[in-house]
Amino acid sequence: MITIRKRLALDTTDEGMSLIEVVVALMIFMVISVGVAYSSVTILRMTEDIRSRQVASNLATSELDHARATADPFEIVNGTYTTVVSGTTYTIARSTSWVETSGADVACGSGTGTLQAKRVNVTVTWNGMLNTTQPVRSDTLISPDTRINDPALGTIRISVLNVAGTGSAGVAVTVTPTTTGAALATPPDPTDTDGCSFALKVTPGTYKVAISRADSVDTLQVANPFQTVTVTAGGSVASQFQYDYAGKFNLTYANNVAGATPKLPENLDTSYVSTYGVYVDSGRKSQVALHPVPSGYTGIAGRYIAPSQSGAGCVSVDPAAWPQATVNGTALAAGVRTAPVAAAPQGQVGMGIPMGVVNVKFTGAAYLTAVSATAPSSAADPGCATPMTYTFGQVLTNGTVAVALPYGSWTLYSSSTASGTKTPITNSNLGIVGTILGALLGGNVITLDPRLAR
Repeated sequence: MITIRKRLALDTTDEGMSLIEVVVALMIFMVISVGVAYSSVTILRMTEDIRSRQVASNLATSELDHARATADPFEIVNGTYTTVVSGTTYTIARSTSWVETSGADVACGSGTGTLQAKRVNVTVTWNGMLNTTQPVRSDTLISPDTRINDPALGTIRISVLNVAGTGSAGVAVTVTPTTTGAALATPPDPTDTDGCSFALKVTPGTYKVAISRADSVDTLQVANPFQTVTVTAGGSVASQFQYDYAGKFNLTYANNVAGATPKLPENLDTSYVSTYGVYVDSGRKSQVALHPVPSGYTGIAGRYIAPSQSGAGCVSVDPAAWPQATVNGTALAAGVRTAPVAAAPQGQVGMGIPMGVVNVKFTGAAYLTAVSATAPSSAADPGCATPMTYTFGQVLTNGTVAVALPYGSWTLYSSSTASGTKTPITNSNLGIVGTILGALLGGNVITLDPRLAR
C-alpha cells in the first residue's frame, strides 16, 4: 500500500522543463525567425528591383524616342547622364555607331562601306541592383530622311581622338580638293563630343583633310596635321587623327652641373624620346609644347639620329648609347637616360636636360663654334656619323667661360668674326666641369662622357 502511494505521488509531481529544453526551443525559434526575416527582406528587395526595372525600361524607351525624334542623326552622339526617380538614381548610357550596307557597325573613324543607318543603343542601370539583375538594354536603327551617300557622291568621316582614346571635341575640320574633286558646298562642322565630323555629298576625287585647334598637337608634334583621302561615288572613307591639347615642358639645360648657368649654343637641337619615337626640335627654347604622352618624354641635348641601313646616325648625344667600358684605366658603367617626365593636356612640368660643360679660356672677345669630332676607339664614344655644328656667337670675355654641349666628342674653334677663319682651341685652354667624365684627346678633341665610374 505504501509503495502504491509513492507511485501516485511521483505521477502527480510537476517539475517543469529543463534549461536545455528551453535553450533548444529558443534556438529553433531563432532559426525560424531569421529565415522568415531574410525571406521578407529578399521579397522586399525583389519587389523594389522589379519596380526599378520597370522605371529603367521606361527611361530607355524615352531615350530612344528622343533619338528617333532628332531630325539629324549626326547630332546623336555617345553620352551618359543620371536621373533620380523616387529616390533611386538611374544611369542612362547611350552609345551609337553607323551601320554599313554589309550590316557591320562602324565608328566614324573606321570602315569603308556605304553608310545606311545609325544604331543607337541605350543601357540603364540603377543603384541597389541585385547581383543577379541585368541592366536594361534597348536599341534602334535610325534611317536619315535623306540618303547619306548619294549614288554619285561620297562621304568623308573624320575621327579625332585624344590621348585617352576618347573623342576630342571642338576641333575645326577643313576639306579641300587637291588634284581632283570639287569644293564642298557645305563645310564640315567641328568635331562633336565623340570626336566625329562628316563631309557629306562630296564629289569623287582626292581631298586634303586638315584639323586645327588652339594649343593642340598630334603625336608628331604637328599643330595642324592633315591627311589625303580618295572619295569614290556612293562610298565613304575614314580619316582618323590622334590630337590633343599639348602639355608644356619648362626646360633646364645642364641641370646636372652645379654653379652658374653655362652658355648654350644659339642653334641647339633638343631631342625628345617617347613611346612614339624621337622628335627633334631645333632652336634653343625655355619651354616646349608636346603631345601629352602619359608615359612621358626624356629630353636629350643634341640631334639624335637613329642608326639605319643608310648610315650610322648620331647616337653619342644619347646617354643610353654609351656602353660599359674601361677608359684610361677607369671602369665606367653603361650610360642611362634620365627618367621620363609627363605633362597632362594643358598642364606644365619641369624637365632637366643634362649636358657636358667645358671651361674655355679666351684672351679676348671671340666667336665660339663647336663641331662634332671623331674620337679614338679608346674613348668608347658610340659616335656621331652625321656631324653637328653649334655656334655660341660672340663671347665677350678675357678669361674663362663655361659652355654646355651635348654628350660626345667635339673640337672647339674661335674666330674674330662670325664668318672669319676658325682656329682650333688648344687643349691647354679647355677643361671639363663638374662630375662629367671626359678626356682631352690628341688633335684638339674633347670627349664629354655621360657615364659614371663603377
